[in-house]
Order: sequence, then C-alpha cells, then structure tokens
Amino acid sequence: MNTEHSQSTCKILNDVVMVKNLEYSALIKNKLQPLHVNTKFLTDFALASSTDDLKYSINYAVVCRDFKNYEKEHKEQNYNSVVSLAKHLIKDVAFKQNCQNVSVELELKEENFEVSLTLNRTISDDKNISIVGNDCVTIKNLSVSTIIGIFTFERFQKQPVVLNIDLEINLDENDSDFSIVGSTISNYVENSNFKTVEALVLNVNKMIYKLIPFVNSCNVGVLKTDIIEYSDVGVSSKRNKKEISELDSEIVEFADENVTTDRFVIPNLNQETQTKQIDTGDHIAFIAFGSNIGHQLHNILQAIEELNLHDKIEVLQTSSLYKSKPMYYLDQPDFINGCLKIKTTLTPHELLKVLKDIEYLSLKRIKHFDNCPRTIDLDIILYDSLIVNTSDLNIPHIRMIERTFVLVPLCELIPPDFIHPVTAEPVHDHLKQLMESEPKTDLQESIDLISLVPLPTRFPMLDEDKNKSLKFRYLEYDLVHSKTATQLMAILNITPDSFSDGCEANLDLESTMKKVDEMYENNVDIIDVGGCSTRPGSLQPLIDDEMNRVIPVVKEIKKKYAESVIISVDTYRSEVAEEAIKAGADIINDISAGTFDDKMYDVIAKYNVPYVINHTRGDIKTMAKLVDYGQTDDGDLKIYNKRITKEDIIVTEIAKELSSNIEKMYAKGVKRWQIILDPGLGFAKNLSQNLSVIRDLPFFKQYKQFDVKTKTYISFDYMPVLLGPSRKKFIGTITGKETAAERINGTSASITAGIGFGSDIVRVHDFKEMKDVCLMGDAIYKNIH
Repeated sequence: MNTEHSQSTCKILNDVVMVKNLEYSALIKNKLQPLHVNTKFLTDFALASSTDDLKYSINYAVVCRDFKNYEKEHKEQNYNSVVSLAKHLIKDVAFKQNCQNVSVELELKEENFEVSLTLNRTISDDKNISIVGNDCVTIKNLSVSTIIGIFTFERFQKQPVVLNIDLEINLDENDSDFSIVGSTISNYVENSNFKTVEALVLNVNKMIYKLIPFVNSCNVGVLKTDIIEYSDVGVSSKRNKKEISELDSEIVEFADENVTTDRFVIPNLNQETQTKQIDTGDHIAFIAFGSNIGHQLHNILQAIEELNLHDKIEVLQTSSLYKSKPMYYLDQPDFINGCLKIKTTLTPHELLKVLKDIEYLSLKRIKHFDNCPRTIDLDIILYDSLIVNTSDLNIPHIRMIERTFVLVPLCELIPPDFIHPVTAEPVHDHLKQLMESEPKTDLQESIDLISLVPLPTRFPMLDEDKNKSLKFRYLEYDLVHSKTATQLMAILNITPDSFSDGCEANLDLESTMKKVDEMYENNVDIIDVGGCSTRPGSLQPLIDDEMNRVIPVVKEIKKKYAESVIISVDTYRSEVAEEAIKAGADIINDISAGTFDDKMYDVIAKYNVPYVINHTRGDIKTMAKLVDYGQTDDGDLKIYNKRITKEDIIVTEIAKELSSNIEKMYAKGVKRWQIILDPGLGFAKNLSQNLSVIRDLPFFKQYKQFDVKTKTYISFDYMPVLLGPSRKKFIGTITGKETAAERINGTSASITAGIGFGSDIVRVHDFKEMKDVCLMGDAIYKNIH
C-alpha cells in the first residue's frame, strides 16, 4: 500500500455519506472481537440532490450490505491487528464504492475503556491508496480510580477519573496493539499518587511516547467526575514528539508504600518546595497551638517563652486567642487556640523536636489517645512555602483547611494573597469557604469561635502548685458574628480638671468609692480609672501626682471587690501603668498608643495585660492642630482595603498610624490578643472627621496591610474596638450644648450609632443612662435582648 500522499489534483469535496455503528466482528490474533464500523465517504452529491437520483451518489444500503458480506466471507480470516482489518475494509469494501476519499473508524470496547482507530485514505486513478493527513487513535472513557487531589479527604480515598487520549499517528508505519496501550495506561494511573491532574496528564503523555515512538502528537484529557457535585472538572494537554523529547524529567513512578489511603501521603515534585532545598538562613514558620486542661493561658505563655529562649527561634507575632469547641473527640473541655509566626534557622524536623519537647517534657502533655485533652498542642502549619511529607511530619498541616480554630488565627498573621503551597488557593479563600460551608456536627459541635482578651492572673509564671487555684479570666467577644453584648466602660476621673466632671471632690477616696459602688450596682463591665486629664491643651500633672491619685483607688477597689470588678487605668505613663498593674489593674488604656512613653510597650508585654490603644497625633498641646487626613503615600505598605470615599481615606490614615505603633509593639513582645483598638474620637480630629470615624467604623474594623520591607502583616479583623464619644466637644458643637454634662442625649445618639456600626466597647461618663442605650442598641442591631 502506497503511503505517499496522492499527487493528483481533485475537486474539494464537502459532502459526506456516512455509515455509523455498523456491527462487525472479526478474528484478531485468534480472538473474536465485536466491533463497530463508522465510515465517511467524501463525495459530491450535487447532481444527486438536484435530480433526486441516487445513481449520482453512494448508496449507503449497498455499503452496509457489502460490509456484512465481507464479514461473512472472511469470518475464518485471522488478522494481526485492528489496523490490518481496517486497511482490508478500506481496500476491499470502501473503495469499491464510487468515491476517492474515505474515512473508516473501527471501535472496540475493552473492560474499562474503548479504542477507536480512524484511517483517512485517498485512492488515485491508478488505484494506489495513500494516507490523507494523519490517522487518529482514540482511547476514550478510560475509567479508573486513583489517589489524586490536594484536599485531605482526597488523600484518604481513591477518586474516579476518566481519561480520553487522542493520538495523531501514521498507521501505515505503526501497527501497535492499542488495547495493550490502554491497559498499561490504566494500570499506571491506578497505581499513581499525584496532587494535580496536570501532572497526571503530562506523565500519561510521556508514557504514550515511550510505548508508541511513532506518535506525531498526543492529547490527553482527564476528568474528575466526583469532586464537585454539580460539575465534572479536568484538564487536557496536547504535546508533540519534539516537546516531549525536550523534557529532562522521566516518567514519575510511585513506590507501592506511597500509593495508599491508609495514611496521608502527598507527593512533592516541585524542587522549590522540597525540604532538601532548605538553607541555613532564616525561615518563617507558623505554629498553631491549643490547650484545654490546666491554666490554658499559662500553658500558652510558657510555650511561647520557651520558644523565645531557644537560640534558633524568635516569636515574631501572635494571633488573637479563640475559644473553640473540641473536634473529633467531643467529650472534653473547650480549647483555647491561636497561632504564632516565628523566625527560625531550624529545619522542619528540628523544629518539630523542639515543639514535642515543650509539649511532653516542659508542659507534661500525656497522650492517652488521638485528639484527647492536652495541656498544650503545638503544630507546624506552614514553613516558608515548603511541602513536607514524611511519616512523622506533614507540612502544610493536613487538616488546617477544615479547622476554623486554625484558619481564623492564621489569617490574622498572613496576608490575603498568601497562597497555600499545596492547594494553590489563597488561605483566606479557604477560610471564607469554610465559614460558608455546612458544619459537620459529627466532627465538631460548632465551628464558631469566641475571641478572648485575657485578664492578668497574679502572676502568670508561678510554679504549678501555686497556680492550681488560679482562674483563667478574660473578656470575650463573638467578633466573627458580631453577637456579643456591647461592653460598658464607665469613666472614673480622679482629677480636678477633667473637661466633663473635673472637681476637687474627685480626689477624695471616700467620694470616689461611692461612685465605684454605684457603678458596680449598675453592672458596668469595666471601670476606667484616670488620674490625668488628657483634653487638648490641658496642663499635665507630675507623675507622682498621677500615681498618688490612681494607685490608692485601684487598691481600694481591688480590696473591696477583688476579681468581680474589672479595672482599667487611663494613663500614657509606663511607671503609672506598672504600679497600677501591681496594685490590681486589669487593663491599661493609653490615649497615645505608646507614643508618649517609649517604655510603655515593655510594661504591657511584661504583664500580659489588655492594652487599649487610642489614635492621636502630636502631644497634648499640639494634637488639636494635626487634623490633615489627606491620603499619604503608602510607601512599602500594601493596603488591601480599596479606598473609595473620603471617609475611607480618613480611617485608612488612622489605621496606618495605629498599625505603625502595633508593629513596634510586636517587636517588644506585645501579643495581638492584648490589643483593643480605639480610633480616637476627639483626639487630633475635627468635627467632620469624628463623624467619619463613627460612620466608617466597619471599614476601619476590616483594615489590612502588609509591609513588603519588614514582611509584617497587620489586620484589624476580629480585634475588639472601643469607641469613646461621651460628652465630647463635637457633640456639643452639633447640639449647641456648651456644657459637657448637657450632652447626654447627643452621647446617646453617638453610642447607638457606634453600636450599629460595630463598636464592641463604649466608654462613657453617664453609665446609668448609657446602660439602657447599650441594651436598646444591642437589641436593634445585634438582636440581643
């Protein structure tokens, strides 16, 4: 048979007469094979169509009869291959018809796939038959189950996939047994363990060229049919012989022990993410922690302290703390969870050993069974962008994307465009999907989290015996769903010159304690003790005067009410803050966010107290003039919030300045869970800017930035926010009330608006009246009543 293309010129034929699914059987290598024959005759039936006369076309009834007669006459003939049969049918049946160009396809069905061969031929005037273009071999609907995918559940069960392989080939030069090729591919896929269908497709392509060197081009398509309930998904890839020959990698083979659903095994073919590429420099890792027995805060703080004491580890940032329901084993106490960002020169396995030593040697963790109660649990969630897959360590952590108690705190430490090394999706997207999914109550009673702001227990690092009676105290907020009752912080001024209620009687301890009693009886949540007026332009008292005003009051409150009253101290001086904490203060409320005293962060970090950071500019004398909030150059900052309105710009500038302070706090060891944000109503802001802050509080609460130079990510997601509009000048200007005490109604409206826009704590003078305002605001905006 001549394999050269026909040199004769002929008219382009656009008409087709076809015979489809003609049943045929033949002996092929001594095996009777049932087949389907599909034939296309390229012709010109212009005359047949215009005259309605069949003699000018091809009679498909005659064609069918000729095929069946040929089948009967040659039923004893044994063909070497399907290709050999096809060539006989073309020569002895198809070209007996009145045509010059024919396409014959033979289809045969194997156990889990089908093979079809299509031969395109033309016949010259001297009866030489030659190939037209390329022949085609298709291995279609090859159904097989294999381990493939990036999610945890995909690693523990085989997934059904369907392959379709199209080969362009000259079947005059190659007469392979394509059924064996299909079986070989099926066996390879069945015993593979890829993460991606892309890698599977490439390796099937390579295998095709190894099995059939004469292939001109190969297109491999793979569909996953059981991963998304409303759609089949997959990829296809076409490669020619030259492209495959230029690849320097061999076909990926998997050891039998790594093709298993009994344990988590994930391949890593990417050189950039392999542990063997780890250098001796600094690496960034993220550690998830959890504790549900013993004094959980002490356990967590001890673990952090031991990490920092290691000469090759530095804790850079902490997340917030979250209370979560136990997972997998449900009959145990709630957990306290969070994440750490660390810098280390240890390898992943060296780091793992350090974590296990802290768990089992330092904090005496006892593992009775999987997922049982524990003093501390420390897991490596991420290590740079590496993928580690060994019997004792998997990075990224295999179950991280199914756990809110991991993803929520982790997403406080990584930017929204941080890509999961395995799934190739932003980790923040995984969190969003998890939050929107139906919770699996057999795994966890609820995926909801409660944010905790720990209150100090005196003192955190005492030995275990003395700690047994100590209670873990904290403020708690449902910041994920905004379902926590607004907390009321009552102002207790120990000053003669405060703008709203300054008088000499404030300095009398007996008079002050009567106010405290009244606050306690009215169930305020926090009492904020201040011994220094911070109104713009006010004269500041000496530090000794402030100390003598504040400390006796704190001691007296603690003496009378012990732990049943939460005390905040309003001071920007580190010495006052430290002595107040020693006297029993629970919270430090700093109107300068640490900008007035460079030792404040050291004190806050040392005593682990909650820290209210208020935004201001300049100092007491200059702040009123520093009210330009035009958009500044972001410099090295990547801001993730799109600024659309003028108010967006104002709160972004406030957030950027607070974030600059927060980054300095982190460097000093202040934890994220200690921070309460205050956008600073009345401080370095004019009337319209104060209103903008209230209205744009939702934008402020979602602020996110990444410093590309320092690699520090700061977000305000799920941080408690305090708002303090009480009796302030901007209310008086709007309402015409010059006297602060007359601004109760304006304050009520501001507090209500603040609750509606998302404040978690409100700081007020008129606590009796504002208690009712909070109750109504929570009922209207949070459906809490």
